[in-house]
Parts: sequence; C-alpha cells; structure tokens
Amino acid sequence: MRYLRMSYSILVVDDSWESREVITSILNAQEDYDLVLAENGQEALTKLHSQNIDLVITDISMPVMDGLELLDHMTKELPNVPVITFTGFGDLFGAKALERGAEDCIFKPFDARDFKLRVAKALKYSHLKKYQDLLEQKNEELRLLSVTDQLTQLYNRHFMQDALKREFARAKRYRSKLSCILVDIDHFKKINDKYGHLQGDSVLREFAALIKNSSREVDIPCRYGGEEFLVILPETDRRGAECMADRLRRATEAMPIFRVDSIELLSNVNISISIGLAAYPDPRIRTEKDLISLADEALYLAKNQGRNCVMVA
Repeated sequence: MRYLRMSYSILVVDDSWESREVITSILNAQEDYDLVLAENGQEALTKLHSQNIDLVITDISMPVMDGLELLDHMTKELPNVPVITFTGFGDLFGAKALERGAEDCIFKPFDARDFKLRVAKALKYSHLKKYQDLLEQKNEELRLLSVTDQLTQLYNRHFMQDALKREFARAKRYRSKLSCILVDIDHFKKINDKYGHLQGDSVLREFAALIKNSSREVDIPCRYGGEEFLVILPETDRRGAECMADRLRRATEAMPIFRVDSIELLSNVNISISIGLAAYPDPRIRTEKDLISLADEALYLAKNQGRNCVMVA
C-alpha cells in the first residue's frame, strides 16, 4: 500500500524557471522527496490525475490556470492532497489561498530552513491523515464482517436480532407499522442431495441476491439460518408486506438456476419459496420475539398448504 512508503512525491508548480530551481534546490537536500514539476495549474492537474502526489507546492500568480483556480479544482477532485501556496503579493492573496483550502501559505522571499520545516509539517499531517483514513476503512470492513453472513452477503442472524429489537422499539414508541417475512426455500435438501453442497451454496447466493434486489433501501434482509431468510420491513403494514412477499415468491419461480461457476443453466431445475408474514401492531405481539414467532407459525402453515405460497399470521 502506498501509504506505508517513506518516500514522498511533491509537485512543484510555478511558471518561473528560476523559482522552480530555488525550490527544487532546497528540497533536493532532502533525499526522501521525489520532485515533479509543472508550469501552471492546468499542467499540474494533469500530473495529479496521472501520478501519486503527496503534496503540492504552488505559486498563486500563474498564466493559463493560477494557484487559486488549482486549489478550487483540488478541493473538489483531490481533497486529500495538501497544498502549500507561495506568493510575493502580500497577505491578501495568502488569506484567499487559506480560505480556499490551502494547508499553508509562504511569502516570498522565504527562508530555506523555514520552508523545509513547513513542507515537513504538511507531509507529516498528510501522512497521519492517510493512516487515519486507512484505519477507519479497515474498522468499517471489520464491522461489516461482524454483521454479514459470509456466504450470502446479507446481514447475519446476530445483526438481525439487534436490528429487529431496535425497529420494534421504534415502531412501538412512534406507533408506526412494522412487518417481517420469514422465507424458506422449498425442498432445498433435494438440491444438495442431487447436485451437491457447492451447487446448494450457489443457489443460496443467487436467492440472497434476489432478496436484496427486491428490497427497499430501508428494508433489512437477513439470513436466518440454513435455507431460511428473514426480511424486516419498517413502516410497512400487513398489506404492503403481503404484496412484497408475493412479488418475491413470483420472482423466485422465474429465477434461473446456473451451474456452479458457470453460465450454463441447470435444466429442469426451479426453486420455490414458502413465506410466513407477521405485522405489528397486533394484540398478540408484545415484543419483537412475538413478531418472529407469529411469522414462524405462518411459515409452518404455508408449508402445510403445499408450499410456494404466502401465509399471514
């Protein structure tokens, strides 16, 4: 990962050859710096998009595209790359640069030692920021792993229990609607027995993708266990949940089943699902566990009715 390397790439932007020479001579004393040069903001943007740049040092007054325009582009397109501006036109230009997002502004003529210290400070901040971003990314990945079923990529049962408890408490407090559907793939064992567990896992993944695509953004699709799935439907009454459940049932009937790691269809193989549905408010439901229990009872009835149907508690 490039965040871990110790060599820094610095883009120096100035239309003056002499000014670029002064800056590069100061920075070349620091062997960890890989210097890239540009004559204006437009050329700098091109290099920023084609190379990994850790810091931009730019003059403010330049033809074609000046330093302030470059800052505006970088704020939108490359907000994580710090910018140090330099100018010989006084505090007003420096203030404008800082307002537009510059990390620092140095005024000409500048002291070489002070210049190097400011560059080192900006790079240190950039380095720490990248580590912080990387740490946040890894923490988010770990969080997702802890709540995700690895086979289907739906939420796992542990997350489902917490989510249902939270949604039920919210529905109870605000007297809003809450439904859940409990789904079972009919005769799933026959698929495993005839085609093997790898094929069975493939069917579970394909069906999970169908559930996810059939759900709204606010819905919470989960793997309940084995070939059973549960979808939490916030702000949804019994009728709305029944419509969603029947759409899912019909879509499952039409879902093609492919061989494992292949685009070849399994001939004469289709799956169907049985669905049990429960909705709150209901005088029988006092806790989130009652909601699941009623959905489970309805699922049992659906199986006894010959499967491939939706039953409402």
